[in-house]
Amino acid sequence: MARTQEELNSILAAHERYAAHRGGIRAQLAHANLDGLNLANRNLAEADLAGASLVGAILCGSNLERASLYCADLRNCNMQSARMVRADLRGASFKGARLSYAVLDHADLRAAMMMFIGADGITFTDRERTAKGNAGVDFSNCSLKSASFGNAKLDGADFTGALLQGACFRAARLTNVTFKDAVLTGVNLKELAVPPEALMDCVKDVSPEAEARFEELKARLEAHQEWITSAGKSGAPANFDGEDLRPLQHLLVGRPLTGLSARRAIAIGIDFSGSQLQAAKFDGADIRDANFANADLRGISMRGARLAHAKFEKADLGRLTLTSGTPIFADFADADVAADQFLTAVLDEDAPEFATSMPQREAAIH
Repeated sequence: MARTQEELNSILAAHERYAAHRGGIRAQLAHANLDGLNLANRNLAEADLAGASLVGAILCGSNLERASLYCADLRNCNMQSARMVRADLRGASFKGARLSYAVLDHADLRAAMMMFIGADGITFTDRERTAKGNAGVDFSNCSLKSASFGNAKLDGADFTGALLQGACFRAARLTNVTFKDAVLTGVNLKELAVPPEALMDCVKDVSPEAEARFEELKARLEAHQEWITSAGKSGAPANFDGEDLRPLQHLLVGRPLTGLSARRAIAIGIDFSGSQLQAAKFDGADIRDANFANADLRGISMRGARLAHAKFEKADLGRLTLTSGTPIFADFADADVAADQFLTAVLDEDAPEFATSMPQREAAIH
């Protein structure tokens, strides 16, 4: 039976109280018909939506962590920026769904089918067979770290720019798919069995050559820190332009890195939390999934940088005032980043470069 929007709103409100441990009741929407309804920006953690029909529904911005969407029909859904960490998505149909910037880390997306015992006897649900249309799933720019795609049927899927660190594709059907610009570190590329053009510009494991440069990069890092702490009397400023910084993965937390130059560098997933990066230059760098929580980013330049899923929790993005009295503002012109990534950051509202150049992702989250 189809639910009305009013009925659904009441159920979701009760579930949000349940999720916040303030009474309420867990949403039991298994096999419910929710086609075309609005579930955007709701806390649906651990909700039961197994076998539900959500064709054309709006779930963008919602929290579906650990939710059950087993064999759910999610065709043509808008799930942009939704959070589905550890969600059970086995057997779900995503044909034509919009999932840009969704987070599906550790989600289970294996193929499956459902047996349902109802008034008319036993029925079987196989969303892959019953889904109509040829549009593949749009996983572009999604975070899918450690997601399981084992035995999944992913014909025509678009993984452009997706974060797929440690994802499993064992026995998955991957015809007419693209992984352009995707991050595939820790992925068994033999499991993909796709033509070379499908992997164009993707980021793979750190090369042996880059690993061999670890000591050199570390020495440069330490010299830069000495240069900062000695006020320029010793050490030397580091230039990491064009370098793969991933071998330094665990050495950049809480560092004094003022004025660091890392233009066009690869720093995917690196932890810069608590570091001092005033006036640093990351123009054109790939910093997807990096962590800048609690970092001092005053006056930083990230023009044209790739910052999807980068974290800026409580980062300081205020103005940097030079000894001359000249202010420098954080600059994100042409960067792949969205305003919602800075919800808890310290911002300077008077900064013209930040305020006018901040790109806005497609906003269906109203």
